[in-house]
Amino acid sequence: MKMNFILKKKVKILVCLFNFFVLSMQPVIAQTPFLAATANKSTIGLNEQLQITYTFNGAGRSFQGPDLREFNILSGPNQSSNMQYINGQFTQSISFTYYLQARNVGNYKIGPASIDSEGKRIASNVVQITVVKGAAQQQKKSNDEESILSDKNIFAKAILSKSNLMKGEGALLTFKLYSNVNLVDFAIPKMPNYDGFWNQDIQLPQALERNTEVIDGQRYTVWEIKKLVLFPQQTGLLTVQPMEIECIARVKVNAQRSNDPFSIFNDPFFGMGGAKDIKYAFKSDPIKIRVSDLPGNPPPGFSGAVGQLNFEAKLDKNSTKANEAISLKLKISGSGNLKLADFPTIEFPNDLESYDPKLSENFKASTSGVNGTKSIEYLIIPRHEGEYEIPAFTFSYFDLGKKQYISKTAGPYTIQVGKGSGNYTSASAGPTEKSEFRMIGNDIRYIKIQEPNFNQGLNSFYGSPLFVTLSLCPFLLFGGIFFWQQQQNKLAGNSALFKKKNATSVARKRLTAARKLLERNQDSPVMEEIHKALMGYIGDKFSLPLSEMSKEKAASLLEEQKVSSDLIQQYLKNIDDCEMARYGGLGGGISAASVYASSEKVISAIEGGLKA
Repeated sequence: MKMNFILKKKVKILVCLFNFFVLSMQPVIAQTPFLAATANKSTIGLNEQLQITYTFNGAGRSFQGPDLREFNILSGPNQSSNMQYINGQFTQSISFTYYLQARNVGNYKIGPASIDSEGKRIASNVVQITVVKGAAQQQKKSNDEESILSDKNIFAKAILSKSNLMKGEGALLTFKLYSNVNLVDFAIPKMPNYDGFWNQDIQLPQALERNTEVIDGQRYTVWEIKKLVLFPQQTGLLTVQPMEIECIARVKVNAQRSNDPFSIFNDPFFGMGGAKDIKYAFKSDPIKIRVSDLPGNPPPGFSGAVGQLNFEAKLDKNSTKANEAISLKLKISGSGNLKLADFPTIEFPNDLESYDPKLSENFKASTSGVNGTKSIEYLIIPRHEGEYEIPAFTFSYFDLGKKQYISKTAGPYTIQVGKGSGNYTSASAGPTEKSEFRMIGNDIRYIKIQEPNFNQGLNSFYGSPLFVTLSLCPFLLFGGIFFWQQQQNKLAGNSALFKKKNATSVARKRLTAARKLLERNQDSPVMEEIHKALMGYIGDKFSLPLSEMSKEKAASLLEEQKVSSDLIQQYLKNIDDCEMARYGGLGGGISAASVYASSEKVISAIEGGLKA
């Protein structure tokens, strides 16, 4: 009897050691990249919707979906990014979701999808689906697990540094996760919607830090899972929607003795019950933010910049030669909503050629706000000798510390241009020698001194169709100029109409700027310019200020104009890709070049549909 007891005890110890070894290997195994396919149902009715999701646990690109010829694709692949905290490590994953509907009854195997990672092609598992007539049997879900966990065990808080803000003023938003049970995994399937705000993420460490807090006598482990700076772009009572979170908690459950030899971990011999992993989903509370407007009567040059800012302008030289380049550089620095601060408009003299400016930005978000610099550089080439003046220009912003508008003026700048090499070195024409005319060729000849014969061919030209046409040309030209001038006056008096007429032109200029950044492999600024082009185009086309623009508003306006749903979905996908790249970097098969090409086609197609 005693020997049996000792033997039984040794077996238990050996199994415990084996289990410990397996569990210790889990972090190593979890690091292996894999693409997992999951379906929300294994059996569906013929008219039911099936959701299948492919989740990759690393940085992948060039996702290739499965063969879905036996299904109707209702939507997808819809891409999303998740943040996870697994075994003390902070990781990100990419998901691609399809919504399908079967065409026929039967048993189907959905083949593997694949994705590129670190030079290797990784394939997913196969998913088996049974399609039956009518509706599939609904699986009954036990409420036992739901009763184990509650918002007393796991919950999230959204904490805002200030709840009363001025338009354009930044505030720190922190999402915290609280748990008083053993939390082994969490994911964020849906981020909050920041409608009415511009936001800048704060980079968190790869391994999230743990803290402890005592609430109502209970001690909780606390993680800061997301931090960002919010800048409201419209006034009134704004709402930050909740963050959706899914957790896996390992909790103790009461266990009964069993004859199964592998149930020894639930045996009271070890002084504890069994452990069970339970999935628990919840949301943070929404946040209300009251935003007041800035003081009235803003000065000239104010475009919405708010913070504690500096403005500098520098011309690299005041004298040059014709056809030699000079540069004018403008720089905004400091703390505030730098991303939204626009540079003042500069009016260059006609004889100074200016090219599309080069924009550079360097921002960093921290708990103190968004700090950094943005600069713009103009390349200027004078074509004629002489003296030119670039008029003064003003940059204005609202200083949060002083609670007043600040204006800073630069210029005017006087440029002395001397004679240089090239064909255009003088703004005025002087006396020209006869030999100079001979060098030009047959276009201009020297004056002939013999008496001309003005009667030659006169009778054949007078009254001819060509004569009548040339006679009417001045009247037609005058009428065209008058009509054009009336249109310009009409546009000048109606800024909304002017923006609507020039919406496509402005969007194409932004796409041109994006293409130039793309050639320099500056992916993040490229996606920023594309985002401005897409949102700005709809805003100008429908006379909406940028502060009132959102993806949902754009989709609603396009639907009202009978734009095709496929085109609207592609427009929204491009917006999502831009926002994902801006805040989370490129990945998941997204490339700046493909988004640029798609956005160019989308704007052209929408413009064609609106004109039709």
